[in-house]
Amino acid sequence: MASGDNKDRFLIALAKFFGLSPRKPNPLAAVQVCNDWFLAELVAPILGDPDVVILNLERFNQLMLACGHLIASKHFFDFFFGKARTVSDFEDAVERFRTKAMWLYGNFRFAYKQLSQCDSQQFEELIARTTLRKDLEKEFRGRSPFLDEIQAIPEGDLGFLGYISSQALDDYAFGLDVLKQLVISWDEREKLLQGLGAAKQKKISEILKEKGSQFPSAGINGVELTDVKAIVETLDPDLQALKDRQASAQQVGMRNTQRYLTLPYLDVYVATSMRTPEDYVTQHAFVMQLFQNENVRDLNLRYFDPTASYDPDRIKKGLIECLMLRRAAITIYNAGAEDTMGKDSELAATLAQGKPVIVYVQSEPAFVDVLGRSKPVSMDQRAKTFNVDHPLGLQICTRTGVAHGIIVVRTVDQCARMLRKVLLHDLSFSIKHEGGNFKLEEKETQSVLRVVTDDPLLSHSFWTYFRHTEPETDI
Repeated sequence: MASGDNKDRFLIALAKFFGLSPRKPNPLAAVQVCNDWFLAELVAPILGDPDVVILNLERFNQLMLACGHLIASKHFFDFFFGKARTVSDFEDAVERFRTKAMWLYGNFRFAYKQLSQCDSQQFEELIARTTLRKDLEKEFRGRSPFLDEIQAIPEGDLGFLGYISSQALDDYAFGLDVLKQLVISWDEREKLLQGLGAAKQKKISEILKEKGSQFPSAGINGVELTDVKAIVETLDPDLQALKDRQASAQQVGMRNTQRYLTLPYLDVYVATSMRTPEDYVTQHAFVMQLFQNENVRDLNLRYFDPTASYDPDRIKKGLIECLMLRRAAITIYNAGAEDTMGKDSELAATLAQGKPVIVYVQSEPAFVDVLGRSKPVSMDQRAKTFNVDHPLGLQICTRTGVAHGIIVVRTVDQCARMLRKVLLHDLSFSIKHEGGNFKLEEKETQSVLRVVTDDPLLSHSFWTYFRHTEPETDI
């Protein structure tokens, strides 16, 4: 006869299978539809001593009926419980089912209904979304290298693709044009500067100072015509060289945009924020390090690199990025030291599509200075914010109603490793029950990727109004 401990463990595991948070003395009280004596009669022949489980499809389905559930198909039982020979095996089988239920459907009862009632072909297709895809790995490796399709832009010229950088160059050109006009109309220099205005003259002075030339921020006393001519003669060739480099970089960027628009498939969208030329360089370096990392290099992934794409029209650029986000299978969010509306909206839009997001928060340096903030930003705290507190860290897929979380990583190597695991369905999970919610946690990063509430009214109301019908696509 089975020991009391084994019986308790078995009933608690069975309660978890039904999506309950089990409580003694009767873990199945919320679902049991038979008398206690009959449940005991059903369980007795299943449990041997010590720690032995003798379970077949018929006995399993009797338990399902006794707990108000539909009976299961043979292929469902064989996959999850066919090899259960001990209570420990049974507990592991329940966790395997709960993991797949949370991932695919975000609801234990509905997951059981779908998985236990579908035919064997449908069942295999659904389970395949949650298991390692060696066939997909082979497909990735058979591709040609992606960099053959996207033209490189010199690192020092990447900043020319930015609208802020373009404005800075326009301001530089405007300043030189003013100086040229002064040379032509030197006798009317004071009138010209007065018409220009104090604010613009000050700005021109600052621009020229950055270029190593001195020009007064107000008035023109003490400045000779030869001084202004010298500045123009020195900086005009520099400006022209910068314009040539800008034109070349933007031309390559526009060509790359057309290449991106016609790619037959896209694996990864990289969400970044770039305001300065330095941002373009650092973001490009991150992209190159990530996709050349040994963990993903052999997969020949197609990815959208925003530092290699350009369109002069703001609206068109927004539409292009929306399309890239829609087509990509996964989004990599390079968090940096501060949030932006663009990156945050891309994160939320990806989760709302039911697709995974990996958030990279650098671990070195540990503190980053941000303009306008009196204290440097702690990147450890920023990572914690994404993992625990960020309002966009959990979003509902608008197609299925499943609550999606984000994977938070701290190094480029870890980012590449998790990217590979996501694409090949090779993630490992544990389930925790905290604060009235079941949480599906990715083991390496401890990121919560799915949640299921155990509040019966919330769960019933949510799924009633959402009309949940479709499972999630992959693991």
